[in-house]
Amino acid sequence: MNAIIGHITGIFDQLNPFNTANLILYFAWVAIFGFTMVGLVRARYGLVRFLCYALNQFFSVGIILSWTLTVLLAYTYWWQSLVLFVVSLIIGSLTFRSNRHTSL
Repeated sequence: MNAIIGHITGIFDQLNPFNTANLILYFAWVAIFGFTMVGLVRARYGLVRFLCYALNQFFSVGIILSWTLTVLLAYTYWWQSLVLFVVSLIIGSLTFRSNRHTSL
């Protein structure tokens, strides 16, 4: 009986939206999304823009996190999410600061 109860509580622990793994995934998604979004616009070479797009899509909300979990975490941690998103935009802007008018 204890094994069954332990298994059930293990499932609920995994479903907890505020567990450490979900928070790490959420904030990693915010940082990678912001950085690759800047890379899509400002990268010099087409291959880099394609890789940023592919990485951006791979870490999109629908694949890594569910929409409801993302909305819940964004609502709860809105200030931290905003700060991390702005920081990732700044880092992306500094990384991809070259002019993209040359094509390859």
